[in-house]
Amino acid sequence: MKTKTQPATRVLDLVLIGDGDDIAALTDIARRTGSLVFRSAPTATDDGRQRVFLRLHLHHR
Repeated sequence: MKTKTQPATRVLDLVLIGDGDDIAALTDIARRTGSLVFRSAPTATDDGRQRVFLRLHLHHR
C-alpha cells in the first residue's frame, strides 16, 4: 500500500494598503482558493486608504 505525504505548507504574511474594493477582491480570491487563514480588521491610513493584514497558507505541489 502506498501512502501519500502531505505537500509542504508555507505561510505568507501580507500587508495590503488600498481602497476597500481592492482589498475585498484580493481577500475573496484568497478565501476561494482556500489559502486564507487570517484577515485583520481594516485600519485607516493618513491618506484615507485602508490597511489589512492577511495570513495565507501556500500549498506547494
